[in-house]
Amino acid sequence: MAILGPSGCGKTMTLKCIAGLMTPDQGKIVLDELVLFDTQQRINLPARERKIGFLFQNYALFPHLTVHENIAFGIRQLPVAQRNERVQQLLGKMRLDRFGHRYPVELSGGQQQRVALARALAPEPEVLLLDEPFSALDTQVKERLEAELLEIQSEFQGHVLFVTHNLAEAYRLSSKMAVYETGGLLQWGERNTIIECPANKTVARITGMENIFDGIVSGIEGSRVDIRLGAGYLSLCPDSLNGLVVNHEISAAIRPEYVKLADSQGENCLTAELVEGKEELSFYSYTFQLQGKTNVKAHISKSTGLRLETGKIYHLYLPPQNLVIIGE
Repeated sequence: MAILGPSGCGKTMTLKCIAGLMTPDQGKIVLDELVLFDTQQRINLPARERKIGFLFQNYALFPHLTVHENIAFGIRQLPVAQRNERVQQLLGKMRLDRFGHRYPVELSGGQQQRVALARALAPEPEVLLLDEPFSALDTQVKERLEAELLEIQSEFQGHVLFVTHNLAEAYRLSSKMAVYETGGLLQWGERNTIIECPANKTVARITGMENIFDGIVSGIEGSRVDIRLGAGYLSLCPDSLNGLVVNHEISAAIRPEYVKLADSQGENCLTAELVEGKEELSFYSYTFQLQGKTNVKAHISKSTGLRLETGKIYHLYLPPQNLVIIGE
């Protein structure tokens, strides 16, 4: 599960509390059926008894120890032969066979990260905590290490919690997501549910669903809901009609990549002026403005060959299957 949210929202604090490196004021932490922390029962297991591996953001390798000694640090209690066998196994898995005698300062950033990950895995933990492990790496190294991490996750039998403020990273590396803001959990669940059906406007914005429209329910027919906006009408078919009432205020949202250009005004089309355009690697990022001054963002693939002109009027088609209703 990825823990996603802006800087300072409590992501790293959550990991440190789970690992036993910070003590919460109150609450309960349970790993499977083992209680790690409980204020009411006055339980607070020491970090060494929690069966948790922690990969810190800055790796936190011991500079005076070799790669072999760093990896072996958390399994010092094992007999020498068993300890060395475990270290050699991890060195091979991390493609670090030739680096066991080196010190952290002699390694690249990617190599240091693999050493830190091997050290976290050495005690065979039941939980692996990853605190923004790719934030200090360049793009090529990051892509290679992401692939390695996915491979490790497929073999790892325990739980993995992955902290990031990068939505694309969270999506690639997780099956579930938890969205944080200002110390609170806003929504958690299956990855696709969080991305496609955000619980409220804050989650929508954090997960990249930038287009949010406030309107009035003008009609409900079967599974179809019609919404009246200041700049036109939209229709959609939500998963549930619970709580929807004609003439009540409502908010609908759509991701920029689902907004399309239309040749003419039609159903689920809004007329807007292009006010800004930016060229990204594989698409153009456009900002349009509706009559009511509401902005609409659209990502148009370069493969279409279209290059729009600022100041011109365009018709935007919002597919009803990609529109979702969200709360406040």
